[in-house]
Amino acid sequence: MKKSDILILGLALFAMFFGAGNLIFPPAIGNLAGTDYLLAMVGFFITGIGMPILGIIAVIKAGGSIKDFGKHVGEKFSIVFGLIIALILGPFMGVPRTGATTFEMGIQPIFPEIPAWSIIVIFFVLTWLFSIKQSSIIDIIGKWMTPILVTLLVFIVGLGIVKGIGTPISSNHEAFKIGFTGGYQTMDLFVAIMLGSIILKTLKDKGYHQSKFLGITWRAGIIAAIGLGLIYGGLLILGANGQSFLQGIDSRSLMTVTIVQAILGNIGSILLGICVSFACLTTSIGITAAASEFFDQITPKFIKYNIIVTLSIIVSGLMAMGGVEFIVSVAGPLLTMIYPLGIVLVFLNIAGDFIKHKKAFKWTVIATSLVSIPQGIGELGLFTDAISKSLELLPLNTLGLPWVVPAVIGFCVANIYYESRTSKKKVQPQY
Repeated sequence: MKKSDILILGLALFAMFFGAGNLIFPPAIGNLAGTDYLLAMVGFFITGIGMPILGIIAVIKAGGSIKDFGKHVGEKFSIVFGLIIALILGPFMGVPRTGATTFEMGIQPIFPEIPAWSIIVIFFVLTWLFSIKQSSIIDIIGKWMTPILVTLLVFIVGLGIVKGIGTPISSNHEAFKIGFTGGYQTMDLFVAIMLGSIILKTLKDKGYHQSKFLGITWRAGIIAAIGLGLIYGGLLILGANGQSFLQGIDSRSLMTVTIVQAILGNIGSILLGICVSFACLTTSIGITAAASEFFDQITPKFIKYNIIVTLSIIVSGLMAMGGVEFIVSVAGPLLTMIYPLGIVLVFLNIAGDFIKHKKAFKWTVIATSLVSIPQGIGELGLFTDAISKSLELLPLNTLGLPWVVPAVIGFCVANIYYESRTSKKKVQPQY
């Protein structure tokens, strides 16, 4: 295997997971965690960086597609799970967030008088045009703007840490839980599940044998993880250090902008805003096209791709009108329900060769959902007291992991049950 191929794949994974919209979460998490920011960082790195990398590995081991990823649970589950992921990444959360972030980080700080709806309309008209038929213009923008944005962020983070913008304040929040569940909002595990087939195809096109896939992907994943860790970790530290002047700011977008202004002044926030805006546009186009192609595969033939793109853009625009905080508040409960299922399936698929009874996949997912779904319902404000009291009885709840022990129990019980059935068949007398 060529080192250059590993480096290129590592950079590709980094670009796949690095979304400009994700920049609003690390500073907010650091701001909440305060002096316990390292605990929060560990939690965020697990779900925001580690799980997406493992997700690619899991998809490759499963066979390379969303359907393969959930096949041991059931065909219908795979289709529904894939549909939910496409809707989350596409018109209901991921894409709208790029539009709202573009306005709040890219336009509003520079032109505060411009109404949000006008920018969002322009943003999604451009997304529609390039999603229907991409041209070389958007490819050029993507190739230039992401490296520029990364370079600017590394400079800002480095200068902010060296310069010093303040010191963290003690916090009463559960830092690890904040970071762990905050990593859900990156949605990058879903990106890995949706786009894992692209990595598989890339390796095949380069002529590598299947036996080399995992080794190459592991090494490339480490490169991507280092890059993401430096940026996300640096922003999280800045969020913790900037607590003194971030007090009273509820908007995650405004937190990031305020930190940049404290380090580089208005010029810094303008440069960041321009880069973020173009990076968000390329992300919006890519996700809209990918999600629409998935919808095109599972919908009746008479519903054309162009119609699907148009409907997706309309829904995305309407969601974006609510702003970043609205989108995050809507996404939170749903991600709490679904993300644990993705995490469980990642580990099951990675360990798939050692799992004798594949039906254990199904029962592990069911056991996980029996906790994660009520947990998400509680975050919606429904049956909050009853659900909270029930979750408090479960181990690891304070870490945001109440579903882990039920998942392990479901897996073990399923294996014991199916093993006992196999043993009984073997000892049945023969006549």
